[in-house]
Amino acid sequence: LKTFRFSPGAREASFSDRIRIPLRPFAGVMGVAPPTDSLLSTIPPRANGGNMDNRHLVEGTTVYLPVFVEGALFSIGDTHAAQGDGEVSGTAIEAPMRIVYDVRVIEGGRRIEEPQYETAELYGVTAFATNLDQAAKKATRYMIDYLVQEHGLDRTEAYVLCSLAGDLKISEVVDVPHVLVSMHMPKDVLGVGRTQANADER
Repeated sequence: LKTFRFSPGAREASFSDRIRIPLRPFAGVMGVAPPTDSLLSTIPPRANGGNMDNRHLVEGTTVYLPVFVEGALFSIGDTHAAQGDGEVSGTAIEAPMRIVYDVRVIEGGRRIEEPQYETAELYGVTAFATNLDQAAKKATRYMIDYLVQEHGLDRTEAYVLCSLAGDLKISEVVDVPHVLVSMHMPKDVLGVGRTQANADER
C-alpha cells in the first residue's frame, strides 16, 4: 500500500525523493443508467459510460453521453488525483473530491453509441470491448462517423485522416471483462479555432 500526502491546490505528488507525479484530477466513474433492470457489476465500462477511468476527462472537458432511460440518471464518482493511461495496476492516486459540473440535455443532437468528449485542443471518442483489437476498431469507426457527420469528409477520407492524425489511447485494461480504448483527433488538424492568419501561413 502506497499513500500520498498533498495539500489542496497542489500540482504534484511525491512518489519518492526523486520522482514527482503531476496531479490531473478527474472522476474515474461517469455515466448514465444502462438500458436494463438487471443488476450489473460497476467494475467494467459499458456503452453508458461508468467506470471508464479515462484520465483525459479533466476539468474543462465536455463529455457527451448517450441516454438509454428516461431522466438519464447521471452519476459520477471514483475520483482520482493522478493516473496513467491504462491504469495498469488497477488503481490510481485515489483521493476524495468535491465535483462541480453542469449537465445539459442536447435535443436532436448527433446520435452516438458510446461516450465522447472534447476539450479546447481535441475531440475524443471511447469504445469498450472484451479485447483491445475490437475496442480499437470501434473507436476508429466512431471517429470516422464523427468526421463524416461533423466535418463533411467521406468515409475513406476520414479513415485516412484517422491513420495520419488520430491518436489511439488505451484508457483502461484492468476493469474486466472490458477494456476501453479512446481515439483523439486534434482540433488544430481540423482547422477548428484556427485563425485565418494561421491558415494562410499553412
